Amino acid sequence: MTAARRPLRAAACALAVALLGGCAVIQRDEVAAPEAPPSTSTVAVTTPVVQPYDVVAPDLKPATATKPTTGAGITTYADPFGVYASVCTLGFLARYPGGEVVAFTAGHCAELAGKARPGRNPVARYLTSGGGSTPFGEYIKATRSTRGQDIAIIQVVGADVAPIAQSIGPVRGVSSTEELRAGRPEICVVGARTGRHCGVLNDVSGTRVTWAGIPAVEGDSGGPVYARWPDGSFTAVGVINTVHTRTDGTGTGGGTGTLIAADIEANEMTLLGVS
Repeated sequence: MTAARRPLRAAACALAVALLGGCAVIQRDEVAAPEAPPSTSTVAVTTPVVQPYDVVAPDLKPATATKPTTGAGITTYADPFGVYASVCTLGFLARYPGGEVVAFTAGHCAELAGKARPGRNPVARYLTSGGGSTPFGEYIKATRSTRGQDIAIIQVVGADVAPIAQSIGPVRGVSSTEELRAGRPEICVVGARTGRHCGVLNDVSGTRVTWAGIPAVEGDSGGPVYARWPDGSFTAVGVINTVHTRTDGTGTGGGTGTLIAADIEANEMTLLGVS
């Protein structure tokens, strides 16, 4: 989901100084053979109805924080002075074996930040009250490919973080593609602009997950995607990449995300905020 690119001129000077320093409803229909006895069943899954909504959503103020927080807003920059900025959302936090704390977000959220520091790692900043932002780390990975990978990793300076958004609660681990495909849990997201919403798992293939019935908007990119299982427990899934829109600019409730399980496993990370 490309973050909304709108001038944030009011905070430009302050930023410049800092920078330069619902679930599926299953319907079963019995279809009888002409002569009767045997019958077969077909399953139709209906998509939750989400009324059209303004994807830009200028009236939705992104969530702020006093420390790096899962689900809070983060900023990206189009120039070294922060005159043109956009909003994304911070995803799950994890720890490397050596103790370094990292945070996940969408890969495209690092693109504008990269333009502000050519040849160097882009700086990540979280939104604070009063229209400001605070640098809290650097992007050490940013991938965006046609195969559905759209993920970034931020190495956080220090370890004072809020690893789980209050709207989620503790998670019990990270779900793989196979677990999601087999279990078909409810899919939920937390965006800095829209907060928490849950919908239907549409499909999961490789490292890409799609859903329906979730009214996320631009600016929710990078936010945590997680699964809600029948027993009420949660597992981490990934980060928000896109929201689907109609030709008139309204949202459909559909979206995509990139799974984080592969990065967690390959780097032997420990997910923070696990119960």
